This record gives sequence, structure tokens and C-alpha cells, in this order.
Amino acid sequence: MEKRYAIGLDYGTLSVRALLLDMDSGEEAGTAVYEYPHGVVSGSLPDGSPIPPEYALAVPEDYLQGLSQVVRDLLRESGAVPESVKGIGLDATSATVIPADKSGMAISMLPGFESSPHAYIKLWKHHGAKKYAEKMYSLADNWKEEWLTLVGGKVSCEAFLPKTLETQEEDEAVYKRCHTFLEVGDWLTWYMTGECVRSTSMAGCNSFYQRGIGYPDEDFLRKIMQESEPVTRKYKGRFVALGGCVGRLTQRAADRMGLLPGVPVAAAMIDSHAAVVGAGADRVGDVTAVMGTSACYLLNSHTGEGIPGIYSCAYEAHIPELFGYEGGQSCVGECLEWFVDNCVPESYMKEAGQAGIGIHELLQRKAAAIRPEQRGLVVLDWWNGVRSPLMRPELTGVMTGLTIYTKTEEMYLALMEGICFGARVIVDTFRDSGHSVERLIAAGGIPMKSPLMMQMLADICGTEVRVCESRQSSARGSAIMGAAVADGTEKTSRILKDWIHKLGAGTSAVYDPDCGNRAVYEEKYRKYIRLKEIFVNIDSKGLLNGEEDKK
Repeated sequence: MEKRYAIGLDYGTLSVRALLLDMDSGEEAGTAVYEYPHGVVSGSLPDGSPIPPEYALAVPEDYLQGLSQVVRDLLRESGAVPESVKGIGLDATSATVIPADKSGMAISMLPGFESSPHAYIKLWKHHGAKKYAEKMYSLADNWKEEWLTLVGGKVSCEAFLPKTLETQEEDEAVYKRCHTFLEVGDWLTWYMTGECVRSTSMAGCNSFYQRGIGYPDEDFLRKIMQESEPVTRKYKGRFVALGGCVGRLTQRAADRMGLLPGVPVAAAMIDSHAAVVGAGADRVGDVTAVMGTSACYLLNSHTGEGIPGIYSCAYEAHIPELFGYEGGQSCVGECLEWFVDNCVPESYMKEAGQAGIGIHELLQRKAAAIRPEQRGLVVLDWWNGVRSPLMRPELTGVMTGLTIYTKTEEMYLALMEGICFGARVIVDTFRDSGHSVERLIAAGGIPMKSPLMMQMLADICGTEVRVCESRQSSARGSAIMGAAVADGTEKTSRILKDWIHKLGAGTSAVYDPDCGNRAVYEEKYRKYIRLKEIFVNIDSKGLLNGEEDKK
């Protein structure tokens, strides 16, 4: 039987990953990774031009070079022939904004714009649009805008629309040259197919777009920007729903990727949302915890009422015929990496080297020997602000209970507990809003690497945790969408669900809550909540909100 493959492309913050999925057996036939040469651009642009500290940018050429290299590597290493590739799916980091001209060229790639920060890709963690998010929230709250309830009741500076308002206000030349602002996932499918389209699922989660209604009202946007043109007029392209085909691979793109022209390409997805598909989490009440550098918690539900602090709610955000909710934590793996880079003594590094293991594994081995009742430290996991449910990027982390006898592994363990307590807050927010949480399915890098943290998550949340067996759940989810558009039958939600059910990954491990640990964690969780109540009103200068104004 002739092999039929779908390719899934997963564009992350630092690299793009490709996965080759057998459309008949579900076998992962190959993977490849391409790391962006410029990584996250902060401090200065590639030409040396300085940029503000809250900026987080990326170079468009890195993404296009990655598209070319990673697919060719995938085919070479797997031995698959181009003729066997029947469909392509793609996902990318959420609210990653790129301005492009009429031809689809990124503005930063045009002569004269190399030193313009707003011409580059604005990553999800770009926080330069804070004041525009605050303006949007203030007016939307005053005008009682309905869409505000669907984004948690606040406006995040990481969202798509505030970032485009920032460009409109701060760089007239870039804004004037820009034909359209796009999610980087939509920009990449444009490059592959020659069709400028917008993914409905991405727009619904990041741009305050509502199916049948559209973007926020133009009068609202004029008021925000002092009667300037509504920025949404720069949002060009037809909409394509979840699992829909945006077009077919052009000769130019096929030559660059080492494929044949005419391969169908699926609408782009948000990377964490693609992980829901890849993990096969298609039931009502499933919460998929995608845990890596940051974390997203994605709930499937029959209903679509907004939840305060849960920053997106959209129909068919990730699963057909269901509403998808997303809450998240801004700093998870990155917090643990920060600790290793800044707080671990050289003696621990030597011990890990002598044992032939990584420093994280050493710390987790030592931490696992500490019983829950012996753990005295309490951490607020706010190392990069708070997404859900406070939506306060300016808040900072806290660690309490330190003494001169505190050991390194105790602090590392407390950080992991704090992350799990933050996850519990999000899960409780879902539950308190009337949604059932039946299963917690963990995907991403951390669940594979840390049994200790997965057991802790189950104990703290009081919910079974199932670890997705695929190491590339997002790329797998995108590949499933590629398989769906490769299918020649008429597209329906039922058929798309069948593909997800057929090709969704299995489970590599199951963690049940330990009843013996529950009581200890419940008491500590109450301390976490009390600490949150205290520090939520203290800013980064150590002042209570409003205290500086009184001076």
C-alpha cells in the first residue's frame, strides 16, 4: 500500500519543528527541528539599533528559512518521497504579529525598514503595547462592550489588536507601508499558497473577532486612537474556519520546501490549540495543559459564556462544534530555567556532571526526597507577570519562608509547587464558572521530563493527569489538520472529529491524586491564596497600588 503522509509545522518562539504523520497508521514517521538564528530579538535589532526593554521581536527571514530547511531535513531523514505528502498543517505562537505589504513581503524585509522595530515580528511576549491595552480596556469597560466578556473582562497587552494599535501610533512609515497585519501563522500560509487568508480560530482568540459580528466597532477604535483610521481596516483577507483548506502549495513554495506543487494547506492554528488536537483531547470537560516555556490550559465546553480572567473564548477554537476556553501562565519552564541559570551553586553543577545527568534531573531527584509535609516555602509564580485570572503583566514573583538553612532543591521544589498552585487557580476558575473538568491532559516538554511535577499537579488539582505520548503534540495536531484537508471528501465537523479521534496521540502515563498528600496541599494552597491576596496590591516598586500618588 502506498504511504500517505501529512506534514505538521509547529512554529514556536525559538524554533520551528516539523513532523511527518502516517495518515493511515498514525505513526510519527519523522521529525526535524530548525532553530532561528536570531532567536528572540531584544535589546537591539540585528543592525544594532536599540529597542526598549519590554520589546520581544523576531526576524521574518528566520521563519522562511526554517520553512525551507526543516521540511527538506524531514524528508531526507525519514526517507519519504515528495509524492507521498498529501497535506500540510501549520501552527504558530499566539498573537505573533507581522506587518506585510500587498505582495506578502514582511515590512522589515523592505529596503529602509531594517532599523524600524515595528516592521519586525512582534512575539506573543512583546509587552510594548501596555498603554494601548489599557486604553482599550478603559473605554470598553465604560462602553460595556460585549466582546470584553469573552476575553476575561480585561485586555491583555499580548493580544493582537493592541500590538497593531502600537504600530499605528508609533511608526507612521511602517503603518503607511503596511497593507495588512497578520498572525504569523496566516502570513506563512500566504507564503505557501499565494492566498491571503485569516484563520477564524486565531482571530477569535487573539483579535476580539466574533463570528457573525466581526471586530470591535470602528467608532470604538476611532475613539481609542483620537479619530485615526480604525486599525482593523488593515486586517485584510477572507476567513477560513478550523480544519478548512486555505489553498494549495505554489510552485515557488514547493521548490523551496522540496515538495510538489498543489499540496493542500490547512488554516493555521495557535500552537497550544494544535496540541489539543494532537493529544486527541476531544471530549467536553477535557482540559489540555500545554506546559513548556509558558503554559496554556485549554477547556472544551458546550457553552460559550465568557469567564472573568480567562482571556479567550471562541467557537471551534480547537475542537469542532465545541467552544474553547484558554487560560495561561506566563512563566513555567522559563522560571525553572531562570533559577538554574542564577541560583544554583557550582557544587550542584559538578555533582550533576559527575553523575552524568542534567542539572534539572539532579534537582528533581533531590526534591523528590522531600515529603510534602516537610516543605515550608510558598511561592507566587509571577516571574513574568500573571495571565489568568488576574491578567496583570506587571506583577512580580514572591518566595516566602526562606532561612539560612534553606537548600537549593527546596527552592526549586517550591517553584514547581507555585506553578502547580497557579494551574489550580485556573482549573478552579473553570469549575467555579460552572464548567466540568473531567480530565487534565498534559502535553509539551515538561510533562515528558518531570514525573514529580505531574504527580504534584494531580495532587494539587485533585484531578487525574494523563500525559500525551507524543513529544510533538502541537506539530502532530497540525499534521492531523493536514490529513483532514488531504481527505477528498466533503468537509464537515463530523469528518474533522473523526480525523482527530483516529490520529490523536495516546497516553504515556497516568497520575492519580495521592489522597495522602491532598490534605497537606490543601492547607498550603490556602497559604498561596492568602499570599496572592496580599501581593496582588503591591507593585514592582514595593508600593501598594495608589500609594505613590499619595506622596
